Amino acid sequence: MDCWMQSLKVDDEFQKFVLRMNPPRVTVDNNSSRNTTLIKVDSANKRGSLLEVVQVLNDMNLHIRRAYISSDGEWFMDVFHVTDQHGNKLSEDDVAERIQQSLGPRTRSFRSKRSVGVQSAVEHTTIEL
Repeated sequence: MDCWMQSLKVDDEFQKFVLRMNPPRVTVDNNSSRNTTLIKVDSANKRGSLLEVVQVLNDMNLHIRRAYISSDGEWFMDVFHVTDQHGNKLSEDDVAERIQQSLGPRTRSFRSKRSVGVQSAVEHTTIEL
């Protein structure tokens, strides 16, 4: 195995370790805003993190009214102001729980950078800003 491949393997394993040690933290806050529910997500950054979070919120038919996105390259903190389909704050406890389960630490995949595979088009979403 040449030096470059060994370096990729070490980097890949280190990234997996960092993500396991710093799983995403999700906070659902219904008290800070009068008209929206705040969803705060922070974790070690990986490629596609923002898209993953937005996809989960979209799959739950939540409307993102405002978002604050910050990252230093290694870490991210996203705050989303969301409402339900009718423009109301989230009122059901199970909705908040589903968000936390969907974005929480157990859902993180640790795919290798070197892995190659075919992905279904259903898993991808276009975001229009």
